[in-house]
Amino acid sequence: MVNLYLNTEQVITLVKQLAISEQRMILQAIKTEQDNWWQNRLNQGELQMRSLSTTHGLNWDIMTEQEREEFIDDILHEKQ
Repeated sequence: MVNLYLNTEQVITLVKQLAISEQRMILQAIKTEQDNWWQNRLNQGELQMRSLSTTHGLNWDIMTEQEREEFIDDILHEKQ
């Protein structure tokens, strides 16, 4: 397999040469990757909040949304 190294402008130029339907396919693929990345970050953040709440003697899963917001606010404003 041969790798082709292109800078961003070259990639954009190549994509613009494609038919609109093919450009849409590329945008959809990029959006899918972005959505997957974002979902992964959300999942990691939730796991971290569960762990952090446990260390403070709280159970993230039974907290209300208001309690979660207050907990996060308290964590953000804790004195170092």
